[in-house]
Amino acid sequence: MPKLTSILPTLVLAAFSATAQPLATNLTPESAAAAALENNRDLAAARFAIRQAEGRLKQAGLWPNPEFELSRQSDRAFANEGEYNFSTGFRQRFPITGRLSKARAVARVDVAQAAAEVRNQERLLAGETLGLGRELLVTQEKLQANQELQSTIQKLIEVSEKRLKVAEVSEADVNLAKLELQKLTLAQSALLNQQEIARTALNRLLGREPKTPLEISGAVTADFDTNSIAEISRRALALRPDRQLAALGIDRAGAEIKLARAEKWEDWTVGFGYSRERSIFTEPVRLDDTDNLVGLSVSIPLPLWNRNQGRIREAQATQQRAEAELKALELRIATEAQTTENQMRRWLGILRQYREESLTLAEQNIGLLQKGYADGLVNITAVIQAQQQLTDLRQAYLDALGEFIRARTEWETATAVVLPAK
Repeated sequence: MPKLTSILPTLVLAAFSATAQPLATNLTPESAAAAALENNRDLAAARFAIRQAEGRLKQAGLWPNPEFELSRQSDRAFANEGEYNFSTGFRQRFPITGRLSKARAVARVDVAQAAAEVRNQERLLAGETLGLGRELLVTQEKLQANQELQSTIQKLIEVSEKRLKVAEVSEADVNLAKLELQKLTLAQSALLNQQEIARTALNRLLGREPKTPLEISGAVTADFDTNSIAEISRRALALRPDRQLAALGIDRAGAEIKLARAEKWEDWTVGFGYSRERSIFTEPVRLDDTDNLVGLSVSIPLPLWNRNQGRIREAQATQQRAEAELKALELRIATEAQTTENQMRRWLGILRQYREESLTLAEQNIGLLQKGYADGLVNITAVIQAQQQLTDLRQAYLDALGEFIRARTEWETATAVVLPAK
Protein backbone atom coordinates (compact mmCIF):
# COMPACT_ATOMS: atom_id res chain seq x y z
CA MET A 1 0.00 0.00 0.00
CA PRO A 2 1.52 3.38 -0.93
CA LYS A 3 2.43 5.70 1.91
CA LEU A 4 -0.12 8.45 2.36
CA THR A 5 2.52 10.96 3.48
CA SER A 6 4.22 10.86 0.09
CA ILE A 7 1.09 11.96 -1.77
CA LEU A 8 -0.34 14.38 0.78
CA PRO A 9 1.14 17.70 -0.56
CA THR A 10 0.10 16.99 -4.13
CA LEU A 11 -3.33 15.87 -3.00
CA VAL A 12 -4.00 19.05 -1.04
CA LEU A 13 -3.48 21.10 -4.22
CA ALA A 14 -5.65 18.73 -6.22
CA ALA A 15 -8.43 18.88 -3.62
CA PHE A 16 -8.30 22.71 -3.64
CA SER A 17 -8.54 22.78 -7.43
CA ALA A 18 -11.48 20.39 -7.33
CA THR A 19 -13.27 22.68 -4.88
CA ALA A 20 -12.56 25.80 -6.91
CA GLN A 21 -13.59 24.39 -10.30
CA PRO A 22 -16.43 21.97 -11.16
CA LEU A 23 -14.09 19.57 -12.95
CA ALA A 24 -13.81 15.81 -12.59
CA THR A 25 -11.18 14.75 -10.09
CA ASN A 26 -9.34 11.49 -10.56
CA LEU A 27 -8.18 9.96 -7.29
CA THR A 28 -6.97 6.62 -6.03
CA PRO A 29 -8.54 5.24 -2.85
CA GLU A 30 -5.36 6.09 -0.94
CA SER A 31 -5.16 9.67 -2.22
CA ALA A 32 -8.88 10.09 -1.52
CA ALA A 33 -8.22 9.08 2.11
CA ALA A 34 -5.45 11.69 2.35
CA ALA A 35 -7.74 14.33 0.82
CA ALA A 36 -10.49 13.48 3.31
CA LEU A 37 -8.09 14.06 6.20
CA GLU A 38 -7.42 17.53 4.80
CA ASN A 39 -10.91 18.58 3.73
CA ASN A 40 -13.55 16.69 5.70
CA ARG A 41 -15.80 19.23 7.39
CA ASP A 42 -16.74 17.09 10.40
CA LEU A 43 -13.06 16.47 11.11
CA ALA A 44 -12.28 20.18 10.75
CA ALA A 45 -14.92 20.92 13.41
CA ALA A 46 -13.60 18.15 15.67
CA ARG A 47 -10.08 19.61 15.59
CA PHE A 48 -11.32 22.66 17.49
CA ALA A 49 -11.53 20.37 20.54
CA ILE A 50 -7.74 20.58 20.77
CA ARG A 51 -7.84 24.37 20.85
CA GLN A 52 -10.58 24.23 23.48
CA ALA A 53 -8.41 21.98 25.65
CA GLU A 54 -5.44 24.31 25.16
CA GLY A 55 -7.62 27.18 26.34
CA ARG A 56 -8.54 25.25 29.48
CA LEU A 57 -4.85 24.53 30.07
CA LYS A 58 -4.02 28.23 29.92
CA GLN A 59 -6.87 29.07 32.28
CA ALA A 60 -5.86 26.35 34.76
CA GLY A 61 -2.53 28.08 35.42
CA LEU A 62 -3.94 31.48 36.33
CA TRP A 63 -4.01 32.84 39.86
CA PRO A 64 -7.30 34.12 41.33
CA ASN A 65 -7.73 37.87 40.92
CA PRO A 66 -6.93 40.13 43.87
CA GLU A 67 -9.75 42.04 45.56
CA PHE A 68 -9.69 45.76 46.23
CA GLU A 69 -11.99 47.04 49.01
CA LEU A 70 -13.14 50.61 49.59
CA SER A 71 -15.72 51.84 52.13
CA ARG A 72 -16.82 55.08 53.82
CA GLN A 73 -19.28 55.72 56.64
CA SER A 74 -20.51 59.06 58.06
CA ASP A 75 -23.21 60.53 60.32
CA ARG A 76 -24.39 63.03 57.73
CA ALA A 77 -27.90 61.53 57.64
CA PHE A 78 -28.23 61.79 61.43
CA ALA A 79 -26.44 64.22 63.82
CA ASN A 80 -24.11 65.46 61.11
CA GLU A 81 -21.37 66.25 63.63
CA GLY A 82 -18.59 65.41 61.16
CA GLU A 83 -17.89 61.88 62.26
CA TYR A 84 -16.83 59.45 59.56
CA ASN A 85 -14.96 56.23 58.92
CA PHE A 86 -12.95 55.57 55.75
CA SER A 87 -11.15 52.34 54.91
CA THR A 88 -9.42 50.75 51.95
CA GLY A 89 -7.87 47.34 51.60
CA PHE A 90 -6.32 44.72 49.36
CA ARG A 91 -6.98 40.97 49.57
CA GLN A 92 -5.29 38.13 47.70
CA ARG A 93 -6.02 34.41 47.83
CA PHE A 94 -2.98 32.11 47.83
CA PRO A 95 -3.12 28.43 46.75
CA ILE A 96 -0.98 26.76 49.40
CA THR A 97 -1.12 23.08 48.30
CA GLY A 98 0.03 23.32 44.68
CA ARG A 99 -3.54 23.39 43.46
CA LEU A 100 -2.69 25.33 40.30
CA SER A 101 0.12 23.00 39.23
CA LYS A 102 -2.13 19.99 39.77
CA ALA A 103 -4.95 21.66 37.82
CA ARG A 104 -2.48 22.28 34.98
CA ALA A 105 -1.54 18.58 35.06
CA VAL A 106 -5.19 17.66 34.54
CA ALA A 107 -5.53 20.19 31.72
CA ARG A 108 -2.38 18.90 30.00
CA VAL A 109 -3.89 15.43 29.90
CA ASP A 110 -7.06 16.97 28.46
CA VAL A 111 -5.01 18.39 25.58
CA ALA A 112 -3.42 15.00 24.92
CA GLN A 113 -6.84 13.33 25.08
CA ALA A 114 -8.31 15.80 22.59
CA ALA A 115 -5.44 15.13 20.19
CA ALA A 116 -5.87 11.36 20.57
CA GLU A 117 -9.62 11.64 20.00
CA VAL A 118 -9.08 13.63 16.80
CA ARG A 119 -6.48 11.09 15.71
CA ASN A 120 -9.00 8.31 16.24
CA GLN A 121 -11.59 10.17 14.16
CA GLU A 122 -8.95 10.47 11.45
CA ARG A 123 -8.45 6.69 11.61
CA LEU A 124 -12.16 6.01 11.17
CA LEU A 125 -12.49 8.62 8.42
CA ALA A 126 -9.51 7.28 6.48
CA GLY A 127 -10.86 3.74 6.76
CA GLU A 128 -14.34 4.77 5.59
CA THR A 129 -12.89 6.72 2.65
CA LEU A 130 -10.61 3.86 1.65
CA GLY A 131 -13.54 1.45 1.82
CA LEU A 132 -15.74 3.60 -0.41
CA GLY A 133 -12.94 4.16 -2.91
CA ARG A 134 -12.18 0.46 -3.16
CA GLU A 135 -15.88 -0.33 -3.37
CA LEU A 136 -16.05 1.95 -6.40
CA LEU A 137 -13.13 0.09 -7.99
CA VAL A 138 -14.86 -3.25 -7.48
CA THR A 139 -18.09 -1.82 -8.90
CA GLN A 140 -16.15 -0.63 -11.95
CA GLU A 141 -14.75 -4.15 -12.36
CA LYS A 142 -18.28 -5.53 -12.22
CA LEU A 143 -19.50 -3.01 -14.80
CA GLN A 144 -16.65 -3.89 -17.13
CA ALA A 145 -17.32 -7.61 -16.77
CA ASN A 146 -21.03 -6.98 -17.36
CA GLN A 147 -20.33 -5.00 -20.53
CA GLU A 148 -18.03 -7.73 -21.86
CA LEU A 149 -20.71 -10.34 -21.23
CA GLN A 150 -23.33 -8.17 -22.91
CA SER A 151 -21.11 -7.85 -25.97
CA THR A 152 -20.65 -11.62 -26.10
CA ILE A 153 -24.40 -12.29 -25.76
CA GLN A 154 -25.20 -9.63 -28.38
CA LYS A 155 -22.90 -11.34 -30.88
CA LEU A 156 -24.52 -14.67 -30.05
CA ILE A 157 -27.97 -13.15 -30.68
CA GLU A 158 -26.87 -11.74 -34.05
CA VAL A 159 -25.57 -15.15 -35.16
CA SER A 160 -28.71 -16.88 -33.86
CA GLU A 161 -31.04 -14.50 -35.70
CA LYS A 162 -29.26 -15.28 -38.95
CA ARG A 163 -29.66 -18.97 -38.29
CA LEU A 164 -33.29 -18.46 -37.35
CA LYS A 165 -33.94 -17.21 -40.89
CA VAL A 166 -32.67 -20.48 -42.31
CA ALA A 167 -34.46 -22.52 -39.62
CA GLU A 168 -31.25 -23.78 -38.02
CA VAL A 169 -32.41 -22.63 -34.53
CA SER A 170 -35.80 -22.01 -32.99
CA GLU A 171 -37.25 -18.66 -32.00
CA ALA A 172 -37.35 -19.87 -28.39
CA ASP A 173 -33.57 -20.31 -28.48
CA VAL A 174 -33.14 -16.75 -29.71
CA ASN A 175 -35.51 -15.43 -27.04
CA LEU A 176 -33.53 -17.28 -24.40
CA ALA A 177 -30.41 -15.37 -25.43
CA LYS A 178 -32.32 -12.08 -25.43
CA LEU A 179 -33.60 -12.73 -21.90
CA GLU A 180 -30.03 -13.32 -20.78
CA LEU A 181 -29.05 -9.98 -22.32
CA GLN A 182 -31.92 -8.22 -20.54
CA LYS A 183 -30.85 -9.73 -17.23
CA LEU A 184 -27.36 -8.33 -17.73
CA THR A 185 -28.81 -4.91 -18.65
CA LEU A 186 -30.87 -4.79 -15.46
CA ALA A 187 -27.84 -5.85 -13.42
CA GLN A 188 -25.86 -3.04 -15.02
CA SER A 189 -28.51 -0.49 -13.98
CA ALA A 190 -28.28 -1.72 -10.39
CA LEU A 191 -24.48 -1.43 -10.49
CA LEU A 192 -24.67 2.12 -11.84
CA ASN A 193 -27.01 3.01 -8.98
CA GLN A 194 -24.55 1.57 -6.45
CA GLN A 195 -21.77 3.53 -8.10
CA GLU A 196 -23.68 6.80 -7.82
CA ILE A 197 -24.50 6.19 -4.14
CA ALA A 198 -20.83 5.47 -3.35
CA ARG A 199 -19.67 8.58 -5.23
CA THR A 200 -22.12 10.77 -3.34
CA ALA A 201 -20.98 9.37 0.00
CA LEU A 202 -17.33 9.77 -0.97
CA ASN A 203 -17.84 13.39 -2.01
CA ARG A 204 -19.32 14.10 1.42
CA LEU A 205 -16.26 12.62 3.12
CA LEU A 206 -14.06 14.77 0.88
CA GLY A 207 -15.95 17.88 1.99
CA ARG A 208 -17.46 18.51 -1.44
CA GLU A 209 -20.92 18.89 -2.87
CA PRO A 210 -22.75 15.60 -3.59
CA LYS A 211 -22.84 16.04 -7.38
CA THR A 212 -19.18 16.99 -7.78
CA PRO A 213 -17.65 14.83 -10.57
CA LEU A 214 -15.40 12.15 -9.16
CA GLU A 215 -13.47 9.29 -10.70
CA ILE A 216 -11.60 6.62 -8.77
CA SER A 217 -8.70 4.91 -10.51
CA GLY A 218 -6.30 2.18 -9.52
CA ALA A 219 -6.04 -1.58 -9.47
CA VAL A 220 -7.92 -3.95 -7.21
CA THR A 221 -5.29 -6.32 -5.89
CA ALA A 222 -6.03 -9.43 -3.89
CA ASP A 223 -2.75 -10.21 -2.16
CA PHE A 224 -0.72 -9.27 0.90
CA ASP A 225 2.53 -10.05 2.65
CA THR A 226 1.68 -12.71 5.21
CA ASN A 227 4.61 -11.91 7.50
CA SER A 228 4.09 -8.15 7.58
CA ILE A 229 0.34 -8.58 8.07
CA ALA A 230 0.88 -10.77 11.13
CA GLU A 231 3.48 -8.37 12.56
CA ILE A 232 1.24 -5.33 12.15
CA SER A 233 -1.67 -7.18 13.77
CA ARG A 234 0.53 -7.83 16.80
CA ARG A 235 1.41 -4.14 17.02
CA ALA A 236 -2.20 -2.96 16.75
CA LEU A 237 -2.37 -2.01 20.44
CA ALA A 238 0.51 0.40 20.06
CA LEU A 239 -0.90 1.93 16.87
CA ARG A 240 -4.53 2.49 17.84
CA PRO A 241 -5.23 6.09 18.96
CA ASP A 242 -8.40 5.06 20.84
CA ARG A 243 -6.22 2.81 23.00
CA GLN A 244 -3.95 5.80 23.66
CA LEU A 245 -7.06 7.80 24.52
CA ALA A 246 -8.18 5.16 27.02
CA ALA A 247 -4.71 5.04 28.61
CA LEU A 248 -4.78 8.82 28.96
CA GLY A 249 -8.10 8.44 30.77
CA ILE A 250 -6.24 6.59 33.53
CA ASP A 251 -3.61 9.33 33.68
CA ARG A 252 -6.29 12.00 33.88
CA ALA A 253 -8.08 10.22 36.70
CA GLY A 254 -4.79 10.00 38.61
CA ALA A 255 -4.23 13.72 38.12
CA GLU A 256 -7.81 14.38 39.28
CA ILE A 257 -7.13 12.42 42.49
CA LYS A 258 -4.08 14.58 43.25
CA LEU A 259 -6.05 17.74 42.49
CA ALA A 260 -8.97 16.66 44.69
CA ARG A 261 -6.59 15.96 47.59
CA ALA A 262 -4.90 19.32 47.09
CA GLU A 263 -8.27 21.08 47.16
CA LYS A 264 -8.93 19.60 50.60
CA TRP A 265 -7.27 22.80 51.82
CA GLU A 266 -8.94 25.84 50.31
CA ASP A 267 -6.95 28.92 49.38
CA TRP A 268 -5.66 31.11 52.16
CA THR A 269 -6.55 34.78 51.97
CA VAL A 270 -4.12 37.50 52.98
CA GLY A 271 -5.38 41.06 53.34
CA PHE A 272 -3.78 44.48 53.88
CA GLY A 273 -5.84 47.50 54.85
CA TYR A 274 -5.75 51.12 55.87
CA SER A 275 -8.51 53.02 57.70
CA ARG A 276 -9.05 56.58 58.92
CA GLU A 277 -11.65 57.34 61.58
CA ARG A 278 -12.84 60.64 63.01
CA SER A 279 -14.91 60.75 66.24
CA ILE A 280 -16.58 63.74 67.99
CA PHE A 281 -17.08 63.79 71.78
CA THR A 282 -19.28 66.60 73.22
CA GLU A 283 -19.44 65.86 76.93
CA PRO A 284 -18.02 66.96 79.22
CA VAL A 285 -15.64 68.75 76.78
CA ARG A 286 -15.96 68.77 73.03
CA LEU A 287 -13.15 66.69 71.58
CA ASP A 288 -12.23 66.00 67.96
CA ASP A 289 -10.26 62.73 67.64
CA THR A 290 -8.88 61.33 64.35
CA ASP A 291 -7.20 57.91 64.12
CA ASN A 292 -5.19 56.33 61.28
CA LEU A 293 -4.97 52.55 61.29
CA VAL A 294 -3.07 49.97 59.23
CA GLY A 295 -4.04 46.33 59.39
CA LEU A 296 -2.99 42.89 58.15
CA SER A 297 -5.33 39.88 58.07
CA VAL A 298 -5.01 36.19 57.23
CA SER A 299 -8.01 33.91 56.59
CA ILE A 300 -7.38 30.16 56.82
CA PRO A 301 -10.32 27.82 55.97
CA LEU A 302 -10.23 24.72 58.17
CA PRO A 303 -11.16 21.37 56.60
CA LEU A 304 -13.22 20.13 59.50
CA TRP A 305 -16.39 18.87 57.82
CA ASN A 306 -15.71 19.21 54.10
CA ARG A 307 -12.42 17.51 53.28
CA ASN A 308 -13.34 16.96 49.63
CA GLN A 309 -13.72 13.27 50.43
CA GLY A 310 -16.60 12.80 48.00
CA ARG A 311 -14.68 14.13 45.03
CA ILE A 312 -11.61 12.07 45.96
CA ARG A 313 -13.68 8.89 46.01
CA GLU A 314 -15.29 9.85 42.71
CA ALA A 315 -11.87 10.37 41.09
CA GLN A 316 -10.63 7.03 42.46
CA ALA A 317 -13.67 5.24 41.04
CA THR A 318 -13.14 7.03 37.72
CA GLN A 319 -9.58 5.72 37.60
CA GLN A 320 -10.70 2.16 38.34
CA ARG A 321 -13.34 2.42 35.62
CA ALA A 322 -10.77 3.75 33.14
CA GLU A 323 -8.47 0.82 33.92
CA ALA A 324 -11.31 -1.66 33.34
CA GLU A 325 -12.32 0.07 30.09
CA LEU A 326 -8.71 -0.04 28.85
CA LYS A 327 -8.52 -3.79 29.41
CA ALA A 328 -11.82 -4.30 27.57
CA LEU A 329 -10.67 -2.09 24.69
CA GLU A 330 -7.36 -3.93 24.37
CA LEU A 331 -9.23 -7.21 24.05
CA ARG A 332 -11.58 -5.69 21.47
CA ILE A 333 -8.68 -4.29 19.43
CA ALA A 334 -6.83 -7.59 19.44
CA THR A 335 -10.01 -9.40 18.42
CA GLU A 336 -10.73 -6.94 15.60
CA ALA A 337 -7.20 -7.22 14.23
CA GLN A 338 -7.15 -11.02 14.38
CA THR A 339 -10.69 -11.45 13.03
CA THR A 340 -10.17 -9.19 10.03
CA GLU A 341 -6.78 -10.79 9.32
CA ASN A 342 -8.40 -14.24 9.32
CA GLN A 343 -11.15 -12.99 7.01
CA MET A 344 -8.56 -11.69 4.57
CA ARG A 345 -6.77 -15.01 4.52
CA ARG A 346 -10.00 -16.96 3.97
CA TRP A 347 -11.25 -14.71 1.17
CA LEU A 348 -7.83 -14.79 -0.48
CA GLY A 349 -7.98 -18.58 -0.58
CA ILE A 350 -11.46 -18.44 -2.14
CA LEU A 351 -10.31 -15.92 -4.76
CA ARG A 352 -7.35 -18.10 -5.72
CA GLN A 353 -9.65 -21.06 -6.18
CA TYR A 354 -11.92 -18.99 -8.44
CA ARG A 355 -9.01 -17.71 -10.54
CA GLU A 356 -7.04 -20.91 -10.81
CA GLU A 357 -9.87 -23.43 -11.11
CA SER A 358 -13.49 -22.37 -11.53
CA LEU A 359 -13.14 -19.37 -13.84
CA THR A 360 -10.41 -20.98 -15.92
CA LEU A 361 -12.51 -24.09 -16.45
CA ALA A 362 -15.67 -22.11 -17.23
CA GLU A 363 -13.88 -19.90 -19.78
CA GLN A 364 -12.38 -22.96 -21.48
CA ASN A 365 -15.80 -24.60 -21.56
CA ILE A 366 -17.56 -21.58 -23.06
CA GLY A 367 -14.84 -21.30 -25.71
CA LEU A 368 -15.33 -24.91 -26.74
CA LEU A 369 -19.12 -24.58 -26.86
CA GLN A 370 -19.01 -21.37 -28.87
CA LYS A 371 -16.73 -23.01 -31.40
CA GLY A 372 -19.03 -26.03 -31.53
CA TYR A 373 -22.03 -23.75 -32.02
CA ALA A 374 -20.28 -21.92 -34.84
CA ASP A 375 -19.58 -25.28 -36.48
CA GLY A 376 -23.17 -26.39 -35.98
CA LEU A 377 -22.23 -29.17 -33.55
CA VAL A 378 -23.81 -27.69 -30.40
CA ASN A 379 -27.23 -26.12 -29.91
CA ILE A 380 -27.66 -22.60 -28.60
CA THR A 381 -29.21 -23.75 -25.33
CA ALA A 382 -25.95 -25.39 -24.23
CA VAL A 383 -24.03 -22.22 -25.12
CA ILE A 384 -26.42 -19.98 -23.18
CA GLN A 385 -26.33 -22.28 -20.15
CA ALA A 386 -22.53 -22.23 -20.22
CA GLN A 387 -22.62 -18.46 -20.61
CA GLN A 388 -24.95 -18.16 -17.61
CA GLN A 389 -22.60 -20.36 -15.61
CA LEU A 390 -19.64 -18.15 -16.51
CA THR A 391 -21.65 -15.03 -15.66
CA ASP A 392 -22.58 -16.43 -12.26
CA LEU A 393 -18.97 -17.44 -11.56
CA ARG A 394 -17.63 -14.02 -12.51
CA GLN A 395 -20.25 -12.33 -10.34
CA ALA A 396 -19.39 -14.64 -7.45
CA TYR A 397 -15.68 -13.95 -7.96
CA LEU A 398 -16.20 -10.17 -7.93
CA ASP A 399 -18.46 -10.46 -4.87
CA ALA A 400 -15.69 -12.41 -3.14
CA LEU A 401 -13.19 -9.78 -4.26
CA GLY A 402 -15.42 -7.12 -2.71
CA GLU A 403 -15.52 -9.08 0.55
CA PHE A 404 -11.73 -9.40 0.53
CA ILE A 405 -11.33 -5.67 -0.07
CA ARG A 406 -13.82 -4.94 2.72
CA ALA A 407 -11.92 -7.24 5.11
CA ARG A 408 -8.62 -5.64 4.12
CA THR A 409 -9.97 -2.13 4.75
CA GLU A 410 -11.40 -3.20 8.10
CA TRP A 411 -8.04 -4.75 9.02
CA GLU A 412 -6.18 -1.57 8.05
CA THR A 413 -8.65 0.44 10.12
CA ALA A 414 -8.39 -1.95 13.07
CA THR A 415 -4.58 -1.77 13.06
CA ALA A 416 -4.52 2.02 12.32
CA VAL A 417 -2.23 1.61 9.30
CA VAL A 418 -4.67 3.79 7.35
CA LEU A 419 -3.23 6.78 9.20
CA PRO A 420 -0.27 8.74 7.80
CA ALA A 421 2.81 8.48 9.99
CA LYS A 422 3.61 11.38 12.32
